[in-house]
Amino acid sequence: MKFRKLATLLLAAAVLSAGCNAGDTAGFIKGTYSLENVEGQGAAQQKVYRAAGQTVPAVAKEIAAEQQPQEMSKEDENSMFLVYSNHVVHVQKDPDNAEDALVELNTHEYVRQHYDPSFLNGFLAASVISSLFGSGWRSRPHGGYYGYGRYRYERRYGTAPGGGYRTPTAPRGGYTSPSPGFRAPRSGGGRGRVIRR
Repeated sequence: MKFRKLATLLLAAAVLSAGCNAGDTAGFIKGTYSLENVEGQGAAQQKVYRAAGQTVPAVAKEIAAEQQPQEMSKEDENSMFLVYSNHVVHVQKDPDNAEDALVELNTHEYVRQHYDPSFLNGFLAASVISSLFGSGWRSRPHGGYYGYGRYRYERRYGTAPGGGYRTPTAPRGGYTSPSPGFRAPRSGGGRGRVIRR
């Protein structure tokens, strides 16, 4: 009898533990990829990880397999988005090292404060963008941010990868190119804490 009770308790603990770990996208990203940079804090935070030697589609599928996103952009070699209830994952090719992918784990508030909604319009459905930015997002001021890899590259070289100020090719059109006066994220951009490996 005691053995049966012990077995039942152990089984219940195992199920509870599995339930806690299942679908933990943030935990999966933290445990799988190396931390590169931290920007912001609290409700408006971004953490950037490096997926060394992996392509954007492969990393996006790996994360989606851990927890099904509410929406996932179409497969693209340069940039893909996965939208969850409390964060947005942006997987992008590293402009400085095309062999690696960068994984941004952004809170919704970070996306609202920094990303250009018209850029996201090239990847995500209008209804999803409206849920992130609100119904009047087209007329509201917003950050001119297009991803950590691109921002870091432009700070270093003054141009987007390949020359000129242009957005990466998106699977669906509809966004506008940034102006030559590319703006840093309003929370400070370059003041992010860079993690040295």
